[in-house]
Amino acid sequence: MTLRRVLSLALMLGATATSAHAQQATQEETARQATSFELVPRAFIQLDWRGYPDWTVAPGTGRLDLDTFQVRRLRGGVDGRWRRVAFELTLDPQDVDGTLVKDAYAELRAGEYRIRAGQFKPPGSREYSTAARNIDLLERAALARSLAAHRDIGVMVHGDLGTRVDYDVGLFAGDDNGSNRRSGLTGAGRLEWEPGIDLIVGVFGSEGRVMAVDEEPENGISGRLPSGYRFFEDVYVRGTRRRIGGDVEWSPGRWQFTVEALRVRDEREGQGVDFDDLPSVVGVGASATARWRFAPRREVVARYEYLGFDDVGPATALAGVRPRAADLRARSGQTVTLGGSWRAVAWARLMANAGAEWFSEPRSAPEPGRRGVYWTFGTRLQVELPAALGFGR
Repeated sequence: MTLRRVLSLALMLGATATSAHAQQATQEETARQATSFELVPRAFIQLDWRGYPDWTVAPGTGRLDLDTFQVRRLRGGVDGRWRRVAFELTLDPQDVDGTLVKDAYAELRAGEYRIRAGQFKPPGSREYSTAARNIDLLERAALARSLAAHRDIGVMVHGDLGTRVDYDVGLFAGDDNGSNRRSGLTGAGRLEWEPGIDLIVGVFGSEGRVMAVDEEPENGISGRLPSGYRFFEDVYVRGTRRRIGGDVEWSPGRWQFTVEALRVRDEREGQGVDFDDLPSVVGVGASATARWRFAPRREVVARYEYLGFDDVGPATALAGVRPRAADLRARSGQTVTLGGSWRAVAWARLMANAGAEWFSEPRSAPEPGRRGVYWTFGTRLQVELPAALGFGR
């Protein structure tokens, strides 16, 4: 069954199931929604220090875009609700993604399902959907930054199919607003199944089209590890961009275990020297995370991850890294990260990480030709708005 059919079926089932639930809403709830108004400001800042011992590439550059000292995020905005409409506006002039407006949307609650419109995260990766102020380590897993569909403008319907299945289905103008890698019109969806109170299983996917333009930079997906180091350069792509992924989250007691995998395939129609079709480029990412909350507001985390790229054609002796190479040189990177987090008070969080990265292709390593492990270290002070301001009537 194709991705389009899966998304269409989920949407039809959601509409059927939720129409019956909508009729059960009480008159008291309707009256409360009709008169209530709330406005809550949100803000936080992340102050980072990072160390790259024995790295020859300079931090804060295009190849290694995270600096030694930096304000990683400076994010502020408001959440609100008026009657049956919830809304959010979030800005960040500091984020390395380079977009000022993060979230700007309104969401209408219609019975047991909701309709959201504006700019927001599309349904997809569990890792990417986690709020930046709540992530376990200083940086998300590489698959979230390099492979996942990112914020864009669109419309989404989400709700429940019974008591154990949730769905999210949306149509977006692209998959990363403000980026040169952005696709065209993109459909995205996610289904979650909760077989138990401490277990969640999710599947997700998206599909859109990308269009290469000779006068513009390469528009494919590049590969960066959590250090911020780019080991796979983007190439020119044209045609269908398709994502498929899944994740499992198990939370027994104070422990939480999460596994996620994501595969992206970009076609390269007419991108050869003679305008011939080239083999599609494929990116594959996987991560496994274990978290232990050993005390209130204190936790330790360990994560392993893999990120790799290749094309679907046969390997040859002419493999290269040029933007229109017929045979792309296969490259991958792996990372193990250990970290700890302590919320000294409800509005302040201290974090520390140590990570080891290594690469399959020494020529694409931070020091070309050198094999072995590259160590990274980092700390973060995160300060959030300590009190919320609310209005009601």
